[in-house]
Amino acid sequence: MPNTATHHPAMPRAIASARNKVVTLLKEDHRRVRRAARDFSRLSVEDQPELCRAIVEPLLAALTVHSALEEELLYPAARTVLDDPALIDAAEIEHGSARALIDQLRGMQPGDDKYAARFTVLCEYVLHHIKVEESELFPKLRALPVDWEELAARFDQRRQALMTEHGVTPPVPRSSVVQRPH
Repeated sequence: MPNTATHHPAMPRAIASARNKVVTLLKEDHRRVRRAARDFSRLSVEDQPELCRAIVEPLLAALTVHSALEEELLYPAARTVLDDPALIDAAEIEHGSARALIDQLRGMQPGDDKYAARFTVLCEYVLHHIKVEESELFPKLRALPVDWEELAARFDQRRQALMTEHGVTPPVPRSSVVQRPH
């Protein structure tokens, strides 16, 4: 019997696999944001500017890739099948706010006035966005008639191009991380 958490009973396995691949990649990016926000909050920009830069700069590039994938591929596909266009409208507006902060941070150095505050606010915006996506958007998309196989193929191709363009290294998949005993 298939696991309904990953395989909708009426959905062929290949389609469910393609859907899960897209959603899993987006959720891996979400985990990357959570880690960066947590790690940054533990640092002092004044005392550890290079460590701060090592967290901020890769995350800005990763968020740029992630946002482009959602805006170019996921949201248009979702808009065609969702009954709630306001959900996508809000997500697109949130992306615009995040993009403005990303652009500001790209022109700054860790010692600049409000650098830490801008990054903190960016993380707060993105963490709210993640919460809505994972609790509302992704569940709504699970059983809707999105062409998941085509979307997954386009997603892979575009993701690789964007990652190369922005110098982003893929996050380590959660399944390949060695779990420590509790």
